[in-house]
Amino acid sequence: MKLIHRIHSVMLYPAARIIVGAQSEYQRVKTLGKSPKIHFEEGYDGQPIMLLALYQKGRLRPDVIRLLRAAKAQGLYVLGVNTLKVKQPEELRGLIDCYIERSNFGRDFGSYKTGFLHLFSRRWEGTCPRLLMLNDSVFYASRGLDKFIDELATSQTEVLGGTENYEIEYHLGSFCISMAQSVLKADRFKAYWKGYRLTDVRPVVIKRGEMKLSKTLKRCVSMPSEFRALYSSDRFLNEVRVNPALQDVMIRDSRTSSLVHWPRFGTESVTKLLAGRFIGRRFSLGEKVDVSIDTPVNELNEEALLTTRDEFAGYLVRHVPERSGNIEELLTDAISAVATEVFMMGSQIHQNAAVLLEIGLPIIKLDGLYRGMFNNYDVLRLQKKLNETEARELSALLLDRPFGGSTLVGWKRAAFLRGLI
Repeated sequence: MKLIHRIHSVMLYPAARIIVGAQSEYQRVKTLGKSPKIHFEEGYDGQPIMLLALYQKGRLRPDVIRLLRAAKAQGLYVLGVNTLKVKQPEELRGLIDCYIERSNFGRDFGSYKTGFLHLFSRRWEGTCPRLLMLNDSVFYASRGLDKFIDELATSQTEVLGGTENYEIEYHLGSFCISMAQSVLKADRFKAYWKGYRLTDVRPVVIKRGEMKLSKTLKRCVSMPSEFRALYSSDRFLNEVRVNPALQDVMIRDSRTSSLVHWPRFGTESVTKLLAGRFIGRRFSLGEKVDVSIDTPVNELNEEALLTTRDEFAGYLVRHVPERSGNIEELLTDAISAVATEVFMMGSQIHQNAAVLLEIGLPIIKLDGLYRGMFNNYDVLRLQKKLNETEARELSALLLDRPFGGSTLVGWKRAAFLRGLI
């Protein structure tokens, strides 16, 4: 049956591509001539700015309010651009300094463009020391939020993303990028936003928006090291190798969903690395049993439930003639190496949601379940890292969008499986 569904989706893909493109053009025509509406605007005094792209109807989500309160507590000027409409815009005064509503076309990059063009029209780039560009496609947890905003707002790095992504080509996640005044003032950066052409077609937004924006930002910085991510792979490697507790988190809380092809962290991968290089025989009932170099790992070791690094170390020690003085070092290096290889695969924020939350990143991508990066077990592991109120907020948002490959039908399913929607 799965094969039949796949064949059906492949056959429907050409039609899906036409439909998605036509819907985008229809929305473009529908919104022609509709200018963004500025509901209110407070005076700007030259402080750091948070440009927040919103997709909020009726009222703001609790986690977005948390973000706004944290930003205001640190003295940021908040420029909010909403693609939908709230019931009482005036109630947002005190949380947002300049609130704009625009037509629902162009996704988050349409809101970013509106925000930057407004900023340029006011010439704020000349006095703004730093700008934080964020959107509400992520959940904002209180855990580590104040520190995160402070790091983004006070960093001396010219372009600092929240997370990075090696898929297709290296770029920063566009849901969270902080940039210095020198970047805001760069002619190349201004030209990018003035020339950006809106679309609702997801792959085009990724290519024309997220990918090209990173390329533009790279050209605006003074040297390559001035373009980086706060929670980079390098930071993770050097933290996991000295932090046994983080190794425990990798063992317990790493992503388990099998719906995407990205590799997952597991003790078996670590055992395989060690077995192929260091473990040449095992004990069985007190007797030495010779094995060849080609012996499968699952024959080297009996099954065991391993939830911590110490349990893993004890498990491995039982399978070598004696406890080597190097076993702790070897295990640490093996866990760190495998964990970092996994960390770098695919979209870092999806691949490592629980791990990133553990080490300080207070944001979780809200399409994780919908895109198949999370399963319900992964959701439960994330919940355990939040207080009860925020755990329920998160699960409600995630479970509201179950895996599209199972719930969508017809051309929508074909479009989803090819990333069109």
